[in-house]
Amino acid sequence: MTDTSFRKVVAASEMKRLLPLLLLGMVFSAAGCGDSNRLSRDEYKAQLATLNHDVSKAEATAQSAVVQAATVEQIRAALTRVAAVQQHVGDEVAKLKPPKEAEAANALLARGAHDLAAETRDVVKKLASVRKPSEALGLIQKAFLDTRGARELDQAVSKLKSLGFSAGS
Repeated sequence: MTDTSFRKVVAASEMKRLLPLLLLGMVFSAAGCGDSNRLSRDEYKAQLATLNHDVSKAEATAQSAVVQAATVEQIRAALTRVAAVQQHVGDEVAKLKPPKEAEAANALLARGAHDLAAETRDVVKKLASVRKPSEALGLIQKAFLDTRGARELDQAVSKLKSLGFSAGS
């Protein structure tokens, strides 16, 4: 297997694992409202759907950079954008006044987005010393094997889905 083929396989494998977590975290983090009134179920779901758009764009950019893996700097830039979007989503979700039954999941979602943003920024810093895209992909794969932010997002998304707040419910 050539180095290029190996990079593509690793990149595709890693992005298949990372993107759903990032997407789900951002999809459900989409609401940003500082109003003191609690959001209705429909308003909350609409807010989540709105943030999903930002997440989808950031993930598409990251996936493209990682799969193409032209340079380590492109990968770093894409991950920096993903971290910024996760941070924004966490901030916006933290401001929400969700329906009462979604409060705990909403708090976990905000914390998970913030934690994943911090974990992603740490990976970006570590990539500063890497020169080859294949090395970058290996570092990314290792770093995102099991992160606290991803676990929190998974738990929050699962809880929101069980409460009927998923995009398709």
